[in-house]
Amino acid sequence: MDRKALSAAFPVTVPVLMGYLAIGMAFGFMLQAVGYNFIWAFFMSLTIYAGSGQYLGVTLLATAASLGTVALMTLLINFRHLVYGLSMLEKFRGMGWRKFYMIFSLTDETYALLSSAQAPVGVDPRNFYFAIALLDQSYWIIGSVIGA
Repeated sequence: MDRKALSAAFPVTVPVLMGYLAIGMAFGFMLQAVGYNFIWAFFMSLTIYAGSGQYLGVTLLATAASLGTVALMTLLINFRHLVYGLSMLEKFRGMGWRKFYMIFSLTDETYALLSSAQAPVGVDPRNFYFAIALLDQSYWIIGSVIGA
């Protein structure tokens, strides 16, 4: 990770940090309350990374819904993320393997930042955007694990 891009991205993501710690902790509390520990919170936040989908996932896990039902409901609730990804394809051009992560990481808040933030002079925009996405997801994971 480019330290210059990370340093430039951090101040931009502080509002997301505050929000994600709070709602991530609430998710972790809910998950723990239905009998799943912090390891579940970590892996759900790492692989699903969709607040509303994860909250729904807690309810579905608590009612012993099938994995297929959980996956389908998560996809339907978070369908807008596919549209976000399509609208960012031009911005993500030339990012190589990071392009797939960038599309995966498009939460509402990350999309808003990527749509409006400009990389400072001297910072590679692709590294800057990647740092924003990575920081945002790490905030969510940390909040989820703390809550659980």
